[in-house]
Amino acid sequence: MNTDTQPVNAAFPGSQTRRFDCHNWIHLNPGDRVIVKRPACPPEHGTIDDLAGDGSYFWVRIDGRSRILISNGDGTIVHKILP
Repeated sequence: MNTDTQPVNAAFPGSQTRRFDCHNWIHLNPGDRVIVKRPACPPEHGTIDDLAGDGSYFWVRIDGRSRILISNGDGTIVHKILP
């Protein structure tokens, strides 16, 4: 396991997350629960809606809000919420 996929505590009790570097986004799947941290924005919880076959970008439906596009190189940090 490399440092980009180490389990870490999430911002809520009892849950763990695994950080996904943009090179590992190809391993995300529609329906995965994630926390995204975009530059100059607070962390947001959401669900992967769709992603590019090469993992270079994906759509995430932010809880209680609309769908947003996350793309490689935009500075977003992504943590997948583990079951």
